[in-house]
Amino acid sequence: MRAMCPDCGTIFGNFDPDGGVCQDVLRCRSEAGSGAENQLSQTTLQTCDESLLWYWITERHNIYMKRSAGLPKPWSEDPIFQQFKFVNVFRKLDRTTVWLIENFLEPHRQGKLPGGLDTLAYNICWFRMFNRWETGAYLGWQTIYDEAAMRHSLNAMPPPVFTGAYIIHSEPWEPKIDSIVKVCKDLWHMCHAAGALETSCEDEKSMQVVWKGLQQVRHVGPFMAYQMVLDMMYTPLLENAEDRKTWACTGPGALRGVRRLVPGTSPKNTLKVMLDLTARSSANLPAHVPEMDVHDIEFCLCELDKYCRVKFGEGRPRSAYPGI
Repeated sequence: MRAMCPDCGTIFGNFDPDGGVCQDVLRCRSEAGSGAENQLSQTTLQTCDESLLWYWITERHNIYMKRSAGLPKPWSEDPIFQQFKFVNVFRKLDRTTVWLIENFLEPHRQGKLPGGLDTLAYNICWFRMFNRWETGAYLGWQTIYDEAAMRHSLNAMPPPVFTGAYIIHSEPWEPKIDSIVKVCKDLWHMCHAAGALETSCEDEKSMQVVWKGLQQVRHVGPFMAYQMVLDMMYTPLLENAEDRKTWACTGPGALRGVRRLVPGTSPKNTLKVMLDLTARSSANLPAHVPEMDVHDIEFCLCELDKYCRVKFGEGRPRSAYPGI
């Protein structure tokens, strides 16, 4: 079935009508290579002034603040924000990430028992393979890998087990839970048994290096690996990474957002544009919006593209939102 991917606007032939996203969503959200560039170049994007990005960031963060304060709807007078769902400006404010930080990262941030930093890394990785706080709460903090016990627990858990925000790739010939439990085995070996991931974090001090290493595990693509290293950035594993302020996984969604601001930008130059935007962000945002880094800008550019699709009549985001 052919349809437009709501994340990047690309026409794909492999579409999941139930999930509402393309089966290639990890490729769609991965680092923009020649294939993504060719797909994106087929779409004519309506450009916009940079001020629209600063407006989007300010308005979306205002919505978060009003909702957090318990104020009644509508939290925005903008009809697009009233009708469609957009993620928070800051990833750390999203419910799933908040749960992960409060229940896994902070209690174990110094590698205290049970387990050490290798165990902390593993719990980050397996959690993102499901990306639901309910699944995290159901399985709890893991200090060993027990394939049979994990499979039994997941099959006994009331669905859904997996996130609906993006496709979790798995082997097509076996039940999804069985397949991802095996992926968790490989992640356990990388994080704990071999200790390779913690060693990489300590020796390389690079988000990008660890991001590349994680992709050695089957079904851990660029987008998934990026979510994992972003979580590690909140911990001693990568909080001192030397490239945390200079590198980001620039996917096609961010590329589309950049091209709306700077037409014709190539994938190789996308990071430079994002770093320039990051440097200008404080001067263009009100004081109540916290300081932004390049990872925040990358996510916001993806959301700006979704906003522009509605504003310019090019399409609509996947998720509606009752904002009135």
